[in-house]
Amino acid sequence: MAVLGLGATGFALVDTFVELGCDVLALANEAGPDTLRILEVLGVVPVVAGDRGLSAALKDFSPEALVLSPGVPADSPVVTAAENQGVLVWSDLDAAWRVRDKREHLSPWVLVAGETYGRRLAELAARLLNAGDVPALVVGHHSDVLLDALRDPHDYQALIVLASDNQAQLLARGEGHRSPYVAVCVEETSTLTNGALFDGTQLACVYRKSLGPSMSLVEDADVSDGARAIGVGFDSPDRSDLGLVEGILVDRAFLDDRANHAFEVSTLEELSEAGWTIPEDLPVIVGAIAVARAFDVSPAVIAGVLTLP
Repeated sequence: MAVLGLGATGFALVDTFVELGCDVLALANEAGPDTLRILEVLGVVPVVAGDRGLSAALKDFSPEALVLSPGVPADSPVVTAAENQGVLVWSDLDAAWRVRDKREHLSPWVLVAGETYGRRLAELAARLLNAGDVPALVVGHHSDVLLDALRDPHDYQALIVLASDNQAQLLARGEGHRSPYVAVCVEETSTLTNGALFDGTQLACVYRKSLGPSMSLVEDADVSDGARAIGVGFDSPDRSDLGLVEGILVDRAFLDDRANHAFEVSTLEELSEAGWTIPEDLPVIVGAIAVARAFDVSPAVIAGVLTLP
């Protein structure tokens, strides 16, 4: 196995592969002295060089797969060299999915993509889940390292996996075999061109209604049997959507009789009084509500968190 990038995630990848008994090639344009010392203890001799030197080392090593740290762009010259060599290219999320079964407890994943709303949505979703007695942790891009969370003895009922744009580009190549419980993208713009981000989703694909590309991404996805498309909008919701009715935020997705009823969650007035900026914060709020409702957190608990001053 080869790993490109030696930040916190890259080091965790190298450490994991060594622990699994793999021969590991560690590649980076730069690496700190502490990282180099620990790699020496692990028996890994890193290659720290420019892209041409890294590509040459990759060719000599000829790994089964090259795993990228979150900050490595999908169009890196080293990635191109790997693909020309016939080496599989994985995101760190794909690698983590493959080794998650090394623990007895398998935490369901909530995959959240998007640079505009993703981080805040993930953090709010975690707050809502934890308030509803569903232990959750945000991991991934600019958060706790996913592989470290997989080693954590705490039995999380949800790992909210935040994907950077670089990671999302790799996920959208469709080379992974992920199966998140819920996948979320409520962005107004995206560079993604296919639905592989949502592939394998087990329960709910949460997308932005009537704005942005995420609805077409969901339509293009190959999901698990029984998974539903859950629309997030700011007008009257259709069946299986969350939206607004006369200033009332309602869930018409996660209830049995969604053809005839809806759950009231909160109101725009209450959210404004609690300090939310309306309508700018609505994609974050409604997307996070969808995640919480997918895990059966009650509307009352959600409202209590959202309306805290």
